Amino acid sequence: MNRRFALTTVVLGSAAVLLGTACGSSYAASGTPTGGAKAVSAVAKESVQVSAAAAGNWKACYKPKGYDHFFAYHSAKLVKGKVTVRVTPETCKVNTHNDEDVVYTPSGAARSLVVPSTASVKVLNLNVDTSPHKVAPRWLVSHKLTNADFYYRVNSKNQVTAMEEIYHP
Repeated sequence: MNRRFALTTVVLGSAAVLLGTACGSSYAASGTPTGGAKAVSAVAKESVQVSAAAAGNWKACYKPKGYDHFFAYHSAKLVKGKVTVRVTPETCKVNTHNDEDVVYTPSGAARSLVVPSTASVKVLNLNVDTSPHKVAPRWLVSHKLTNADFYYRVNSKNQVTAMEEIYHP
């Protein structure tokens, strides 16, 4: 299930419960159940079960060996001859019931990091396949990336030594 489906089921479940409450108050006044109240009750119960399944259990996302962090990539530019990327650090969690349900949450303010020319940079070319392709750090300056989430690692000088774009179906 994706996030939109889960959100839709939660909204529909809430609406059904609200409608069920309204129908339930008319039942209390008249003393006889209406067919509509039974149907709404069944719909509410089913949507609550679907919502609970959609919620699932969450765990931290997988990181390849040597990568310690995630970031959302915004842009790259040359500053004094060095490639500088604008990024936002993130945490990542994945639904254990649906591995396509991934949530990235900003974990700090946006910042700029230098990417030395020796850094390993891998990006996706979804027109070709879903595997990352190695590019020179300067390549980032002249290309707009559609997928913005990366694994990365930094050295003691807070420079990016490796970054790899993450594929999500």
